[in-house]
Amino acid sequence: MGDEYLFTDYPLPDWFSFPIDYLNIVESGFPSIEPWGWLGKYRDRSVYWADTLRQQFPLRLLIPFAKDGGSDDIACFDATKESDEHKVLLIHAFCDPGYELRCEFESFWDWHEYVKQVSQEYVDDE
Repeated sequence: MGDEYLFTDYPLPDWFSFPIDYLNIVESGFPSIEPWGWLGKYRDRSVYWADTLRQQFPLRLLIPFAKDGGSDDIACFDATKESDEHKVLLIHAFCDPGYELRCEFESFWDWHEYVKQVSQEYVDDE
C-alpha cells in the first residue's frame, strides 16, 4: 500500500482492525464512488471527521472512511464492540445526538454494493 491513511497515528481500540474487504479497496487505489469520496486518501480529512464525530456523538466509537459530497453523511465503521466484521453506519454529522443514524449495513461489502449503485445513478444523471 502507498500513502493511504489507516489511522496508524490515531487512538483506536487495540482490538480494532479494518475489514479485509476495505483493505482490498485501499490496495486497489480507491475506485471512484462519486458523489461519495474516500477519506482514507487524506489524513487530515480522516482525522477531522473522526474528531468531529467523537465530539458530537461521544457514546459512539466511529471510524470514518467515506463522505457523501452532497451532504454531511459519513460512512463509518462501528467500533463500539469487538468484531471480525464491523457494521457500517451512515452517520449524519452536525445534528442532535439520537438523530445521527441514517442507515446501517451489516458489513463493508454491503455498504460498498449500496454506494456502487448510488454512484452509477449519479453518473447516469450527469
